[in-house]
Parts: sequence; structure tokens; C-alpha cells
Amino acid sequence: MYRTKALLGVLALVSVLIVTACGGATSVGLASIPTGERTYFMTGLEYKGATVTKDLAAPDQDPAKLSDGYRYKLPGKVDADPTKWEVSSYRFEPGVMQALVGDKVSLLVFITNGDKHNTWVEGPNGKEVVAKVAMSRGREYKMNFTASQAGVYRIVCEEHDPTMTSYLWALPK
Repeated sequence: MYRTKALLGVLALVSVLIVTACGGATSVGLASIPTGERTYFMTGLEYKGATVTKDLAAPDQDPAKLSDGYRYKLPGKVDADPTKWEVSSYRFEPGVMQALVGDKVSLLVFITNGDKHNTWVEGPNGKEVVAKVAMSRGREYKMNFTASQAGVYRIVCEEHDPTMTSYLWALPK
């Protein structure tokens, strides 16, 4: 988690330096996006894979113990086949988005799988900018906020963090 935040911080700083070097919001590149409203269409996904133990040995360690974002069904728990096992991971797509400070951001999130995704948006200062929304499969949800400060906003699923986390970079104007 620390490495991810550090990398995002470095990338945000590089973006700010590019914007500054290019002359601000009127230049070509990252800064050419006009201030205003941003709408992002996101999907809550579950990646799933299954195999049988005669083809590939089941993991020695339960992947679900590595992260809340991973799931694992032991051999014989997927269906009647005692050799079949399954792993899955949850995530949001896109994983990274961009806005400018002052932009009104709308996230339209469609959940394709999973019964429970308590999701919120956290601002660069670590405070909640959108309260938890209980999301579940087959439905679309809208989360709105204004990117009022520069930095990284995190869109987080409580049940599947850290793999089900997306980032929105709010760059200075």
C-alpha cells in the first residue's frame, strides 16, 4: 500500500512538472483538458480462473489470506470435481483517472459481480469526500464530488481493498 501511494505521489509530481513546463492549462498534453465536469464510467469486475489439480497444483497458501481482494475455492469446493480449484480477484476499471482542481466529478459505477461492495471516495487529505455506497451486481451507482484539492483521490471497495481501488489524480489548474 505504501509503495502504491509513493508511486502515485511521484507520478502526480511528474504530471505537475509537465504541466508547469508546458505553460499551464492551455498547453497540449495532460493539461489540455478544460476545467468543468468529468464523467467516468467505471466497472466493478471479478476476474476468475479455475483449473484442475492434475494440470496445476493448488496454491500452498490460501490467496485470500494475502489480500481482501483475492478469493480462493479449494479443490472440490467449486463443484463435484475433487480436483478443480478456483481463484478470483476484484477490481475497478479504469484504475486511474484524471481531473483538474475544481472539476465536478461524476463516477458512474456498474457492478458486474459480487453481492457486496461498500464503496467510498477518499480525498488527498485522507478524509471521506463521498460516503459509503452499498453496491451489488447488476446495478449502476452514481458518486459525485468536486475535486477541490490537488492530489490523489481513492475510490475504495471496503470488502476487496487493496485490489478493488481506483485512483483519480486532481492536477492543479
